[in-house]
Amino acid sequence: MTVIHRLIWLVLLFVAVNVQATSSFSGDSLRHIYREMRYLHHIGVDIHQRYDFNDRDQVGACKFEVSHNATRAKALIGSTNRIDYPNKKELVDAAWSVYLCSSCRGDGKICDTIPEQLDKIQQVIESGEFE
Repeated sequence: MTVIHRLIWLVLLFVAVNVQATSSFSGDSLRHIYREMRYLHHIGVDIHQRYDFNDRDQVGACKFEVSHNATRAKALIGSTNRIDYPNKKELVDAAWSVYLCSSCRGDGKICDTIPEQLDKIQQVIESGEFE
């Protein structure tokens, strides 16, 4: 490979990485975030109905069975931080609520706030603002 070919290759690589880094997320990404939030909310409600978080053994069982959901919820928080959204703070707060709801702790009251947050996200999706 000649020096010119290497330079062209590096320029193309730089442009491709730069384009990917500066692109904003599309409505499909917001739809994905919405579906993930809805799924994790459902899981969280189930968790808080099945386990008694005052019982150490049940907390341990919960963590063993569904702790991977907390990892998914943390990733969701990161996704909400990277998306263009009319009220980003509200979206990030919703993701944190989903994280708290789907983890094996607390009393589960945070889960009650999520349907309203999901409705707001659904309205933004339906408005076509992200199309």
